[in-house]
Order: sequence, then structure tokens, then C-alpha cells
Amino acid sequence: MVRLKNRYLLVDILYPDPKTWPTTPTTKPHNPQLAIHSPTSDTLTQGFLAKMIRDSVAELYGDYGIGKLGGATAGGITIKYLSPATSTAIVRCPRAAFRLVWSALTYMSGVPEPASGQKRAGTGRERGCVFRVLRVSGTMRKAEEEAIRRARREIVRVKDAEEKGVLGGVSWWGVFCC
Repeated sequence: MVRLKNRYLLVDILYPDPKTWPTTPTTKPHNPQLAIHSPTSDTLTQGFLAKMIRDSVAELYGDYGIGKLGGATAGGITIKYLSPATSTAIVRCPRAAFRLVWSALTYMSGVPEPASGQKRAGTGRERGCVFRVLRVSGTMRKAEEEAIRRARREIVRVKDAEEKGVLGGVSWWGVFCC
């Protein structure tokens, strides 16, 4: 029996362009850290993200890349976890092709946005983003643990920024004394 070996890539989707940050009167981002880590729209599904990655590999590496993924019909890439709320995904790919997938993710520059009133992805509009690979792991368990650790650290960082407020961590004593 042959064991198929895979790699799991923990991917973070970042939105560095301030023009695409969601700014409604009730949810204005006062923290740039929160704006960069803003949620992804629900139009990005696991299947569509896998298709985007396969298309990117095909565009960059042609038939060689598709062959390394397992062929056109094998679908060597699967999305094991996708959270639009945290803009985090875990991508499973063949061990022999994880570097191709990583580079394809690096060259991807947008996620689909639906036109007003539509709920389908791939309608032509794109929201600019950066796909950042945070960890490459041999097991899904380690990728999940890293995602949880990073989410907890991000929550603490945002809470600390909110507590510092406008003064940026200056104590009241320093304001009135000096």
C-alpha cells in the first residue's frame, strides 16, 4: 500500500489597501491592524479558492505544474478549512508540489467580490489582497494549532491597542506631572 504524503499550508488573507476596507458609519476601523485583517466576503468558498490556486499554478507553471498537482482531473489541491471571519485557510497539496502552490499563492492578488445583489463568486469584481503563507506542516493538526495560537495572539494585540486608546499607553500621571 502506498502512502500519499501531503503538506498543509496555513494561509492568511490580508487586505493592505485602505480603499477596500469596509467603512460604514457603525464599523469604521479605528485600528489599522483590524483593517488589514478584515473579514473576507462569503462569496469566497472552499471550491472556488481551490480553483483559483489551480488556475494560478497552471498560469505560472503550465502543464508541468498541473502534472505535479496530480493532473487536471485529480484535483490535488483541497481546502480543508476556510474561515471568512478570520480570513484564514488551510490548503492541502501534494508534498512534491507545495512550493509550486506556495509561489502561486504569492502571485495571487485578489479575491472575488459579488456585484450588488449577487451571491456568486467570479462576477468580475475583485478585492485586492495578499495571500501570506504562515506555516507549512506535514499534519493538519499542527496547522490548526498554529492558526489557534495566532488568533489568540491577535486578540490580545487588539485588546492591548484598545486599552491604550488615544494617548498610546501614556499613564495619567505622566500627562499631569510633566
